[in-house]
Amino acid sequence: MTISLDYKRGARSYRVCGLILSCDIPLPELAHVTAVEPNDAVDVRVELLGRRLKPSLSAKWFMTWSLPSGKVWLSTAKTDQGYLLRFHDLADFTVDTLGRQIVCFPGSGTLDGTLRHLLLDQVVPLVLTLHGRHALHATAVQMPQGVCAFIGPTGAGKSTLAASFLTTGYPVLSDDCLVLQEDQGLLSAIPAYPGLRLWDDSLEALPSGFYESYPLTHKHDKYRVLDKSRRATFPSNPQPLVRIYLLPPPPDVEEETDERKPCIEPITHREGFLSLLSSLFPLDITDKSLLAQQFNFLSRVTSLIPVRRLRIPRNFSALPAVREAILADLRNG
Repeated sequence: MTISLDYKRGARSYRVCGLILSCDIPLPELAHVTAVEPNDAVDVRVELLGRRLKPSLSAKWFMTWSLPSGKVWLSTAKTDQGYLLRFHDLADFTVDTLGRQIVCFPGSGTLDGTLRHLLLDQVVPLVLTLHGRHALHATAVQMPQGVCAFIGPTGAGKSTLAASFLTTGYPVLSDDCLVLQEDQGLLSAIPAYPGLRLWDDSLEALPSGFYESYPLTHKHDKYRVLDKSRRATFPSNPQPLVRIYLLPPPPDVEEETDERKPCIEPITHREGFLSLLSSLFPLDITDKSLLAQQFNFLSRVTSLIPVRRLRIPRNFSALPAVREAILADLRNG
């Protein structure tokens, strides 16, 4: 027996990060789910375009994220109904306590593409914690031996490196949000969607023909890159995780770098744990029980999966050498 997933007229359902999400506008980045068995019912219901007025809520603000320029990008608050996520000058999103209902209140002039970006790449990663999922700010690629995750701050080169692997036949499973799960002592990565977000210089370095791209938002110089060849066959099942690589921050403009070839270095358990901790997507940093669960899970990750530092040259011509260094490291165990 199958059931329809549409929760309101015109809504469509999709699979992302192990959840089934129903939305009132099309999400071309995701695989469309038409019908599933009852035990796979909709996990999150999303309304992106139904309301225009900002929510009238009693909000207790507790966290902000800022851009490198210092401008506040996102503010989060607790409300009587759950949470309020305010992307300044763009949109407000309300989330119920269990993460089952997301409602967007778009700002004046905010386009559909911007709303989809905020939903998929900002809101959903934070809401995953309400579903008991552990999400990291990481990019993941499927290798012959299993999934490799790349962790590092914005600008470290995670997406560019993943795009390089993609052009040589290795599927990208997630970009910026990686959900991990443990089952009987084995760690797995849950695929997100077959796409990347790249700056224009990285996009220009890719061979044309295998992907489609469009601007990420109307106020952004990044592009959404979708792998046309993988959309129909993109996996939904968890894939074994075999390695985590930490990329250092990009050097300052005036900082000299003597990196001539890629270098993979072992790190201590403590270094690995702290790096993963800084890569978490925390929605409610005041929830001590949730934080304890995440700490325990990350400790398990670093005890089960090799975590290594990956230093790479800061030029596109070095990408083939970086790929070969990673593949050699995987072959050597």
